[in-house]
Amino acid sequence: MRKLLEPSLYYFSVVAQAGSLTSATEKLGLTVSALSRHIAKLEGDLGVPLFERHARGMVLSHAGRLLLRHAQRTLADAQSVFEEIQGDERRRSRTLTIACTEGFAFDFLPVSLAGFCSKHPDVALLLEVVPSDRASQMLLSGEASIALAFSFKPEPGVVVQFTQRAPVMALMHLEHPLATRSKIALKELTAYPVLLQDKGTTNRQLFDIACNVESIEIVPTMTSRYVAALYRFAQVVPNAIMPSGYVSVAKRLAADQLTAIPFDNPLLTQRRLQVMTLAGRQLDELAEECLRWLIEDLTRTSFKTLKR
Repeated sequence: MRKLLEPSLYYFSVVAQAGSLTSATEKLGLTVSALSRHIAKLEGDLGVPLFERHARGMVLSHAGRLLLRHAQRTLADAQSVFEEIQGDERRRSRTLTIACTEGFAFDFLPVSLAGFCSKHPDVALLLEVVPSDRASQMLLSGEASIALAFSFKPEPGVVVQFTQRAPVMALMHLEHPLATRSKIALKELTAYPVLLQDKGTTNRQLFDIACNVESIEIVPTMTSRYVAALYRFAQVVPNAIMPSGYVSVAKRLAADQLTAIPFDNPLLTQRRLQVMTLAGRQLDELAEECLRWLIEDLTRTSFKTLKR
């Protein structure tokens, strides 16, 4: 803490507690003459003696006792500030920022990262839910260590650490009339309530392209940028169908009595999910472990693991 105190004040407090210049020099590593000059300067600045000099040592004067109390309070404050700064730095070093699109944030990442946090209870996670292009920008700016997004093409300046097929599928209740099918044609959706994501998502972009190619017009019952709202509609609206990615909802399908069935249009299979990091940047140990954790979980959660 001495670096946070004015040197003469710190030297004075050591002399006051040691009782002599000679004893204080052993702790401070200064000569008696150098230490004496510091005390003399402090007394000169204050205009009063701080010690009564005796043959057996130095005894604090009234002014010295007042100053010692001040020095001790200052030292305690400095210790508190130091610990707060160090604690904040430790927390910062254990904070991991992950950028992702809403599809990942809806269910996959909360469930997956809960397991990671159970292994690392001192980790603070910051999950930034952003559009796909913004996720890449957060890597490039250093705002995030890891990004997860759905994409059609590679992004410059980032490294794709993991990628897998992420087709747009038909999400519906297990009791839906089409729920037993192995594949679904887009034209079949016209007979049922359709729930669509916002036009800015890769999911919606692919869906619209596929419908245009097949000259099919779908008038959605509900459109929203919020996956959670659409998912809830899929649960409660009779015979509703929600075009959705599989990973986004995979961990809760069985519990919610829903299923995800592929479309027969090949355009809807062209999307891929990507786990990205910044090119040329070495992740720290914590981020590297989290990256491996997410990749392993995504591998387990891929559509090929779906059982009918």
